[in-house]
Amino acid sequence: MVKIDILVFDTKIPTKSFPVRDLLKLLCLVTYLAVLPFTLFAQTNEGRAFWCAFMEHRDENRNTKVLMITSKQSTSGTVSMPLTGWTQNFSVVANGVSLITLPANAETFGSETVTSTGINIVANDPISVYMHQYFSMRSEASVVLPNSSIGDEYFVMTYEGVERSGTVFPSEFLIVATQDETTITITVSDNTVRGRGPGSSFDITLDQGQTYQVQALAGSGDLTGSHVQGDKDFALFGGNKWTQVPKNCEARDNLLEQMYPLATWGKLFVTVPNDKVLYDVFRILASEDNTVVTVAGSGTQTYNLNQGEFVEYQASQASFISADAPILVGQFNVGANCNGHTLGDPSMVILNTVEQTRDTVTLFNSSFQDITENYINVIAQTVDIENVLFDGSRLGDMGLSIGAVGPNDEFSYARVTVNSGAHTIISQGCGVIATAYGYGFVESYAYSGGASFNEINANPIPEGGCLNDTIFFDTGLEPPRFSFDWDLGDGTMTTLNKFQHFYNGLGEYPVRLILTDHCLLKVDTLYRDLLVSLRQAVDATDLVELCQGEEIQLSATDLEGARYEWQGPRQYFSEEQFPIITDADPDMSGEYEVIGIVSGCATFPAFTPVTVYPTPIPDLGPDTLFCARDFAFELDPGEFATYRWQDNSLANNYEVVFEGNYAVTVTSDFGCQGEDEVSLVEQCPTKIFVPNIFSPNDDNINDDFGPFGTDIISLHMQIFDRWGNLVFETFDENNHWNGEWNNQPAPNGVYVWFIELEGYLRDGNTFSQKKTGSVTLVR
Repeated sequence: MVKIDILVFDTKIPTKSFPVRDLLKLLCLVTYLAVLPFTLFAQTNEGRAFWCAFMEHRDENRNTKVLMITSKQSTSGTVSMPLTGWTQNFSVVANGVSLITLPANAETFGSETVTSTGINIVANDPISVYMHQYFSMRSEASVVLPNSSIGDEYFVMTYEGVERSGTVFPSEFLIVATQDETTITITVSDNTVRGRGPGSSFDITLDQGQTYQVQALAGSGDLTGSHVQGDKDFALFGGNKWTQVPKNCEARDNLLEQMYPLATWGKLFVTVPNDKVLYDVFRILASEDNTVVTVAGSGTQTYNLNQGEFVEYQASQASFISADAPILVGQFNVGANCNGHTLGDPSMVILNTVEQTRDTVTLFNSSFQDITENYINVIAQTVDIENVLFDGSRLGDMGLSIGAVGPNDEFSYARVTVNSGAHTIISQGCGVIATAYGYGFVESYAYSGGASFNEINANPIPEGGCLNDTIFFDTGLEPPRFSFDWDLGDGTMTTLNKFQHFYNGLGEYPVRLILTDHCLLKVDTLYRDLLVSLRQAVDATDLVELCQGEEIQLSATDLEGARYEWQGPRQYFSEEQFPIITDADPDMSGEYEVIGIVSGCATFPAFTPVTVYPTPIPDLGPDTLFCARDFAFELDPGEFATYRWQDNSLANNYEVVFEGNYAVTVTSDFGCQGEDEVSLVEQCPTKIFVPNIFSPNDDNINDDFGPFGTDIISLHMQIFDRWGNLVFETFDENNHWNGEWNNQPAPNGVYVWFIELEGYLRDGNTFSQKKTGSVTLVR
């Protein structure tokens, strides 16, 4: 059982002298000053390995797809599309940007089909990655999360699509698998192209680098609120092929944004209207039923949302959003026809919760596709914001208008006009949140500068462990921003953020963690009964032998309350009790290990040896010609255990008599079958014989003269006497000279013949040939 109490200190608590809130804030500042200039917490939109993909764009096959790579230090790496063979190396200098243009086939097309458009980015040192997709006044950008910051459960945020002249430009989202054999359950919130209705669920299985795009059926469709959950981590992107924001504004653009995993969603947000425009559109999406959301800006509005539901509203002033359950907040730029500015177009950005700030942010403002105005919105705590460094200058010294927001003006924001290029923002306090955006003529883009992406919605107390084992505790959070007060249930107390502990007896231990966020002045109390139990045993399938292409079916015995972890060749991993691996290949052979985990206590491992026998490959050779009159033609598929030919004969070879199609199925010593077939055409080489004497005396022996041949395509023969007179001519090989000329017997003597011949060579090719000779007529 887990109980969570959230206590937020504010000035409503009675005090005799100094307000508790101000006292804590002062103590917090003193603590920070004591530890500067050390890094305060992890930068988890930085990483060394990333996966992403580009969705279908309004201008199919014509749009440009660019990755923008930044780093705090000079480094290098590789961008690749492993399933297509495309690869390109990159290098980036410290605080600079490297731009990588992707090939045209990096765009994902269609709905609800497996594709191979996954893009892998690998670097030698930590980098941040952003993506930009654009063509002719239609562009959008997004932050790309590293593999360490993605998750296995998401809700999608997109926008309603449009339909123009009978063509639908849909709401869409795109899944990118980062591991093989990833099984994902998708529950869609609207009708899809492939006929799935709202609320319907279906499963897909993807290997690393494979992608799966889902598009709404109608222009009025909106896939916001769709739920996507897998058995392994994967990346998810949402947006639109082309749409207008808001719905009644006739200005359209593509939308593209990476979705944040559910475990990283927050409950506190600050929204800042973008510069120069009359208003922005916001959406708030709930992760749980009965979520209460309060938006405090020029006024206060409360919304009650169920899981997967969202609310959309327009705002022209900064606001503070609070919720009693994790929410996702999106901000949408409005088209130039409606925004009161001469520039701009729809764009989308997922906002970061103020619970996930960063100490350093490097962003790249783009000049791509005619962007002429660039901005960055910066959010920080009010006590910190003037000391935030923007490209080396204090925000407080830049002459900016700084606004405050929050129940007690705890947060402040600044909107900075910038040039295109890289910009670095550094906080020496409780961190910053930054969003980059820009406008052009009917053009815009927006993306987040990243956040910490800690799993703030997870309980860090372990389920339990095994007797005589060390149990590891890790909050995933770092001091000095956070402090930790642990009661481990056995009399042990500690204030460490991560440690290991040994329990010396069986049973349940009531563990309590008081987690204090000194920046947000928030205290969470978490409980869990940690169970220390005896290690159990799990059994697995003894031996699996199968043929290539079949399914590997693994099995672990039932353990009450257990979850399972399988590992095997090719980095195989599964959390199913009875996993099935489709389309088995010989390199999947090896030992598969399974453990069951009951309340944190892992069983002794069990092993299943798996052998995948290769498919036997008979070889009947290529389709070819044969000539039965010259030699016997025999098909020999190779050495195997058994054979079965197309006529059910069982010999190890087959003598061909007639042309046609021939097939064989062979079986290996392991019982695996393979097939081959071949098409044979009978075609013999041309043969011709011309005699040199004949006697036309009606004795039925050599009474006429002509060529004798087989497989002749065409023939033209002429016969001349010694004076050059043409005495006979034919185009028919079977039409011979009877020894007459002008209906009279020709005299004895020698005659000259000429033949033009077209026939076949032994390889089936044709040839043309001229032949000449003489023949003696004797009566």
